[in-house]
Amino acid sequence: MGFETPEKKEETASLSEENELPLNIKESEKLVEGGESTVWKTLARSKDGADRLIALKQVHREMFASEEEMRESQKFYEFLKNYPEFGKFVPDTLYFKARLTADSNPQAFCLQHYIEGERIDRMKDDEIYKDQEVIHQLLDLSDAAIKILQETRKKKGHKPDFMWTPEAGKWRAMLGAWLSDPRYSSNILIADKLDKEGRRVFFVDTGVNVSERSNKMNELQGRYVVSPLGVVHFKRWREKMKNILEQKFNEVPEK
Repeated sequence: MGFETPEKKEETASLSEENELPLNIKESEKLVEGGESTVWKTLARSKDGADRLIALKQVHREMFASEEEMRESQKFYEFLKNYPEFGKFVPDTLYFKARLTADSNPQAFCLQHYIEGERIDRMKDDEIYKDQEVIHQLLDLSDAAIKILQETRKKKGHKPDFMWTPEAGKWRAMLGAWLSDPRYSSNILIADKLDKEGRRVFFVDTGVNVSERSNKMNELQGRYVVSPLGVVHFKRWREKMKNILEQKFNEVPEK
């Protein structure tokens, strides 16, 4: 990405002073706030002097700056990134710590290239389903999401967050996300342009951090309510998209 990155160290190495990166930020705009973190659209100066547009997730809880907390969240990201078929929708992410000013306490951040596009909860159906390739990518994402939700429930692990964030602000979206309907997720994005791999659909988890997902009430609700409902709605969404392919594009999708 053109930014200074921490040297790869042994698993037992510290994530303290040597892994604190300087933040040379020129402009920032808050995009999403949810859980204990905020996602910013940021114009930052890289070490080679170039300006780069990035998505910067700022984690507010100081305890997340500890080695254990950071490793747990990075481990969860790597699980999503490496999960068969699902990982291709997850943007590359760098985890690091930085000081906002010279005398600030170090905070945890996650950095990604900024994806120019829109969240599906903010889009009308006509916008989402006008592109045949986008529908195919959403179908692929749905298949992978169903598998990962079923597996994480069975193995009692953390799941990806397809829920809604406070910025959505519409009762229809709030209710849809509460029912775990992915059509109203604030974490599924459709990019304006194809990336080098030909993708326009991305999953960016802006939800609560791993330690918060470990809260017993959140954990039980996620496992026995949110995950099963999510699977049901992903399956319904798939059927709707296959019908659109057949009626609008004269394509008969595979069963």
